[in-house]
Amino acid sequence: MDDKYEATHDDDLGKGPVVKEANVHSVALTEALEAQKPKLWSRSMIQLYLIMGVGYLVSTLNGYDSSLMGAINAMEGYQKTFGLTGEGSSTGIIFIIYNCGQIAAFPFCGFFADGYGRRVCMFVGCALVIVGTVIQATAHETGQFIGGRFVLGFGASIASAAGPAYTVELAHPAYRGTMAGLYNVCWWLGNILAGWTTYGTNLHFPGSAWAWRVPTITQCLLPGIVMCLVMFFPESPRWLIMKDRREEAIAVLAKYHGEGDRNSPLVELQVREIVEDMSSATDNNPWWQFKELFNTPAARYRLYLVICMAFFGQWSGNNVVSYFMPAMLKSAGILDTNRQLLINAINPIFSMLAAIYGATLLDKLGRRVMLMGGLAGALSSYVLLTAFTAVSAEMPNLAYGTIVAIFLFGVFFAWGWTPLQTLYAVEVLENRTRAKGSGLNFLFLNVAMVVNTYGISVGIAKIGWKLYLVYIVWICVELVTIFFFFVETKGRSLEELSEIFEAKNPRKASTRKVKVAVTENGTVLETES
Repeated sequence: MDDKYEATHDDDLGKGPVVKEANVHSVALTEALEAQKPKLWSRSMIQLYLIMGVGYLVSTLNGYDSSLMGAINAMEGYQKTFGLTGEGSSTGIIFIIYNCGQIAAFPFCGFFADGYGRRVCMFVGCALVIVGTVIQATAHETGQFIGGRFVLGFGASIASAAGPAYTVELAHPAYRGTMAGLYNVCWWLGNILAGWTTYGTNLHFPGSAWAWRVPTITQCLLPGIVMCLVMFFPESPRWLIMKDRREEAIAVLAKYHGEGDRNSPLVELQVREIVEDMSSATDNNPWWQFKELFNTPAARYRLYLVICMAFFGQWSGNNVVSYFMPAMLKSAGILDTNRQLLINAINPIFSMLAAIYGATLLDKLGRRVMLMGGLAGALSSYVLLTAFTAVSAEMPNLAYGTIVAIFLFGVFFAWGWTPLQTLYAVEVLENRTRAKGSGLNFLFLNVAMVVNTYGISVGIAKIGWKLYLVYIVWICVELVTIFFFFVETKGRSLEELSEIFEAKNPRKASTRKVKVAVTENGTVLETES
């Protein structure tokens, strides 16, 4: 609902005085929320925040690895252990094997998330992450280290297939953007934890293998917390209805969305929409079958958006900053390893703060504005980064301009994209295909990362800062694509998005609003469309 309301006292509609007017995307959802306004700090909402907070920790898995590998790649102890230089083909292979593990996990995502539930899927994925971490942390040979990274990536992908789906399906409809958007914000929590751990261990164990082994061992901490708690939490109500466990689903929705009232208008609306959405399917959706992801024009449009988010989220220059910041700083003339690691540890703090602020704006500004705004800022930052890096060799003082540009890029990209990288993909998917689609999202995301990360490693070694010009052009392509094709998901329930994708032009249908009047007794009346 828009924030602009026009106070009136008009009895002409016969439902009592009109107290406000607004332009909304969904009349049904607006009416349900007016009938029972959510209480941000009620006991059930606080419980929901805590449950979702543990679910958010799944997102830290990829964030931790991103910062960890970027940091230990610059450590003398790590390079001596495995005979590496920090750049080139061998380094690229070690980075991308994590992504290869995530790609290999794709066929099993639906098996666990749809077959056994979102909670079991997260539990199994986190267990595999811990196994992979142990293998990696105890490695003395490159082969064992690579094997550990493969298992680690495999487990992270399994957990990540369910984590975003669980949070978006459990989030309160009034605050879905913020509550589910915070999931990927915790990517930065993992990033920060790894950044400061590696900075500290490099100071205390300079040149030693323990400088990289200790932060690798620490990688077990957050998935361990998820494993200990997740099975005590409620299951996704949408998964429960999909498994014909309707009463359990109503109980979950009543507790966390209806303040304990099973007859709450919001609970009844959601149950009705979920049941109707599930009943429209023609088969029982076995875990090994993926045809529902592309068997209709609407399904193909959804899949197109999922694939775009996967590639855009990795090919916007953010991978360069995440994995290769020390190498970027070295290219700009900042050669001290401790200074590189300190900057690597500080940068995510600013990005996480920007991402949290961005998540709070998702239900106000909408998804399209946030995505395009974030890319516009990222584009400006990359132009500055390219300019400063190009001249820093001849004018060393401008190397600090490079640092500023890197920080600005992180802030803009985190503000507009971090909350939406997983949220948008799971929002546009149907209930029955959400887990499989999330797995497919991570498949394409990792394909993008494999190509990107390996290419960056070689590109930085071969052409240095000129690689940044490629990203400047590509970001412009992304902006045009989002403007013309991406739908707006704000202001509708997950099930109401179906009518958007059935429209002739989904993007236009998604931005259309209805003007409503809200009367004194909470009745919502449509005044014009």
